[in-house]
Amino acid sequence: MEDPRLDPVSVADFLLNGTVCYPFTLFSGVYAAPPGAVTDVTPDDIQSEVYYRPDEGEDGAPLQMWGMRLREQVQKVLLVGLEGKRNIKVLFSGGEDSRAVVSLLPPDVECELVTFSDGYNREVKLAERAARALGRPLRFVRRPEGFYRQDIRARARLIGGVSDVRHTHVYGVLADSLGDADAIVGGFMSDSLFKSMLVANASRTLRRIGPETLTSDFSTTPVGIADAKQARWLDPEVASCVVERRNRHQDLLAEFRPRSAVNWHWLWPVGCHHEQFAHYLAVQNLGRTVVEPFLSPQVYALAASMPDEVRVDRKVFRAAFGSPMGRAGWLPTSSGRIPRLGGYAGHYVELGTVVYRRAGDRAANLAARIVGRKPINQGAWSGDYGAFRNGLAGELSGNQFERARELVNAILTAKEANAFFKPGGGDAPDLARNRLLQVAYLMDE
Repeated sequence: MEDPRLDPVSVADFLLNGTVCYPFTLFSGVYAAPPGAVTDVTPDDIQSEVYYRPDEGEDGAPLQMWGMRLREQVQKVLLVGLEGKRNIKVLFSGGEDSRAVVSLLPPDVECELVTFSDGYNREVKLAERAARALGRPLRFVRRPEGFYRQDIRARARLIGGVSDVRHTHVYGVLADSLGDADAIVGGFMSDSLFKSMLVANASRTLRRIGPETLTSDFSTTPVGIADAKQARWLDPEVASCVVERRNRHQDLLAEFRPRSAVNWHWLWPVGCHHEQFAHYLAVQNLGRTVVEPFLSPQVYALAASMPDEVRVDRKVFRAAFGSPMGRAGWLPTSSGRIPRLGGYAGHYVELGTVVYRRAGDRAANLAARIVGRKPINQGAWSGDYGAFRNGLAGELSGNQFERARELVNAILTAKEANAFFKPGGGDAPDLARNRLLQVAYLMDE
């Protein structure tokens, strides 16, 4: 049976944002089922009954109360999800989210912390220090070189067509390293739901004088969504259609989140709009019990009712997890923050740490180049996200290439379409090429 026809507007949206606006998918006539609803599909009809929406909360509870609620809900999800499990692996990093999760596990719940990185770098050392402070064993697994350029077709087919495969971090040999784990624990979505990552009016410039604050500025632009009309490489008519779809979804969000609709574009529905959701899908496809407490229904509902005032400067996160972290809460993270510190003290410690690290990294990288060595990537994520600027056409079969060319001609300007498959050509970003490759692999051979 022939694949449904690809929707050019959805493809343009995906190339630009890494997601497709709900309720559309990459395929014409194929739509996502409503979130928070029970959908009944019969040969004659499709009926959906909505049972939940993330309505904007009016609860005026104090910060400490929000922190207590968050801590209790996360711990409850962990205990229920891990009941009876014996071989537990925790996806651990040098950041604070995984520390928060591990700190809530009772001492009698045994687990192994696992860290992935390109090499034995600062990220791994930070994770090791945090693991020791938490009293847990940690294992470092080296990410293979070129990991994010491998198996694009298999990854695309694994997670489907509305998530960017470059976020499939637990895949292949890295997934194999988890062995016969019967439960995998993570800290996905903490930044999105309980910090200011998606708060449009959070003042967050690192070099500012003072800590992060919530401003009175009102934004009408969805956080994390690019303005298609500013992407000069897209055909103007197609770009207008992309904007129209995104604006229509914003109007829907504003019906039940009038003050914070722009902050929730990534979050409702999460499975369609969160750019990093491919990570969760890849882990789910391992066939193990996956416990992501921040993505659980009860914790998500708590986030929906929470005011943005407690998200800024990580206030509610500190209130919830600062004390349980113990010594691990006083150790610097990948970002340079001290989890237990906020306000001016936290800001200036972070600023000083970042400046010190950057200076050291520049000196080390310069020395490496002088002696002909490859500079060390000190972070958790690889710099090799698989850019195909110079070899995109060679990755496709003849049929896939022709169909991809037809698609590009339909959604890009004539100039950009002509240059898109040429080595180094065009103004379209490398990410657009990577995502086009993913779309092409969803086509029949």
